[in-house]
Amino acid sequence: MTTHLLCHNDDLPENKTRSFSVESQQGKIDLFVVKIDNKVYGYKNLCPHLGIPLNWQPDEFLSIEETHIQCATHGALFTMETGDCIAGPCSGDKLSSLNIEQRDNEVWLQL
Repeated sequence: MTTHLLCHNDDLPENKTRSFSVESQQGKIDLFVVKIDNKVYGYKNLCPHLGIPLNWQPDEFLSIEETHIQCATHGALFTMETGDCIAGPCSGDKLSSLNIEQRDNEVWLQL
């Protein structure tokens, strides 16, 4: 298992997202994390509808109300805790979740 330090927990405000790119044995992985109730969730930055990035601005993945992850291209809405698509062209599908570990005020990606 390979681990990558993404950031410090304090660098992630509540109900906000942050994007990262990491190199892995499979190549570059573009991902983002979201922090809710001091827990961090991570997903690949790919909409399941067309396989395109979800964001149109760096670190901007949330709906205007900041209640859901939103695809900037098609408007699909995903839950922050599970990545389930609840509205839009990929309804019933989900984001590809990643294994995120929080330890010693650090956020780690495990591949």
